[in-house]
Amino acid sequence: MLAKMGLIKSIESVSDVSNLLIDDDQVKQIDLWDAAYKGDPKWIHKKWTSALNNPHSYKQKSLNMPKILSKKMASLVFSKKVNILVTEHTDNKDDSATDDDQSDNEANNFIQSTLDDNYFYNNCERYLEYMFGTGGMVMRFYVANGKVKIRFATADSFYPISQDENGVTECVIASKFVKSGKYYTLLEWHLEDDKNYIVRNDLYQSIDANSDDLGTRVPLKTVYGTSVNDESNYPKLLYTRPTFIYLKPNLANNFSYNSPLGISIYANAIDTLKQLDQAYDMLNQEMEMGRRRIIVPDQLMERRVNPYTGIPEYFMNYDEQVYQGFTFNGTAGADSPPAPKDITLPLRNQEIIETINSLLDILAAQTGFSAGSFSYSNTQGLETATGVISRNSDTYQSKNSHETILEDAFKKMCQTILELGKASKIYTGTTDIDVSVNFDDSIAKDRTENANYYELITGNKPLMPRKDAIMQAFGLTEDQAQDYLDRLNEEESQGSMDDVLDNNHYEDTNENDHEA
Repeated sequence: MLAKMGLIKSIESVSDVSNLLIDDDQVKQIDLWDAAYKGDPKWIHKKWTSALNNPHSYKQKSLNMPKILSKKMASLVFSKKVNILVTEHTDNKDDSATDDDQSDNEANNFIQSTLDDNYFYNNCERYLEYMFGTGGMVMRFYVANGKVKIRFATADSFYPISQDENGVTECVIASKFVKSGKYYTLLEWHLEDDKNYIVRNDLYQSIDANSDDLGTRVPLKTVYGTSVNDESNYPKLLYTRPTFIYLKPNLANNFSYNSPLGISIYANAIDTLKQLDQAYDMLNQEMEMGRRRIIVPDQLMERRVNPYTGIPEYFMNYDEQVYQGFTFNGTAGADSPPAPKDITLPLRNQEIIETINSLLDILAAQTGFSAGSFSYSNTQGLETATGVISRNSDTYQSKNSHETILEDAFKKMCQTILELGKASKIYTGTTDIDVSVNFDDSIAKDRTENANYYELITGNKPLMPRKDAIMQAFGLTEDQAQDYLDRLNEEESQGSMDDVLDNNHYEDTNENDHEA
């Protein structure tokens, strides 16, 4: 944390801006969310002093709910079934055109090829998980080896410089790494003037990884050779926007009203996360401390002769944790010989599990999930709901809210990719495009419940054409669904004809038998 705070001051000292749009308090918040996502928040590190005044420290057991929350929301919002379709802009849209007809154009082919080359669908879901966990992420675009490349960065590497009504317009992205035993920081500046969008790269070498300053500036070729330019200009005549996109959860930043940065989905649930980890640690302690214990008179324990004193001594068998010895003093009376006694304490698992489930419902409400989205049982541990009960559920509304931000980002992404390709002459088509983004809602809706609801209000009449149902059920294009439908109709018609022939054959047989 101190290194990052020092990095802010160092960036300001070497930059042309008077102040970055981020301060130490915001850095602390990002570090807090990041530590929680990694499963190592500060609150699980406990210290206590025993009755003998001996200090002890231990690490609490943790449910690691920040990771689970981020993963759950990322998988709901984005999956490999997201369909990004790019078409050439036209004022007169042909509604009769099929999906295959619309997708078969140079712009869409270039976009799909670029996304596949960059493993976009795999990487995007992973970084969206980081975004929900730490409050933001960045996508950067550039051209290398004749292809448009997409790189991602996490919230702790992003430092905004300026913003407007559309979001962050200038920033610096800091990347720390080690090479050949030396510590480096690459500052990637995204700036603009009246005529150009500017990307400038500065490389600094420091003494160690935890240094509070950037260190000494060194040439880029020290690490990258000639593969990275010191500065690249993108004329505003050819580009409509910067070559980076900052994404954040669709949540208002209630920690800093004027900050352009986002917040984690569990930013306002830290106290609940602490209580959950405490309850889970209590459950583990209960299981550990509640193991069976039997006290046994020391007369019944194993013994050995002390080689130094020659006196027989009783001792515990430390390979067996069930039995604990005690000295029998005859208080039970002569008629009651010493005997083992079970002193195992009853477990409070059920009470603690009920507490955990109550806290999970509170956490769900604080993070945009429906009540009952998460539950804990003593047989299967933590479970998550497989679907959303209705279209009006909190989870479904949160999903749609975050998709609004993603849809806008994906549209900007396609525009930037085509403009980079056009300027680099690896793409020759138009950059005047329309982009549609279709998210997969099937993983967030209970289809049976929705179908029952709409069938009820329509009087059990068909809800959609059969071809549309095939398209949505199997994720097919219109042409593929029509092929399925034609084949189904053909099989059904063949089946009905066979029935007719069988009936005629049966009637002919009966007539022959009657004549005979």
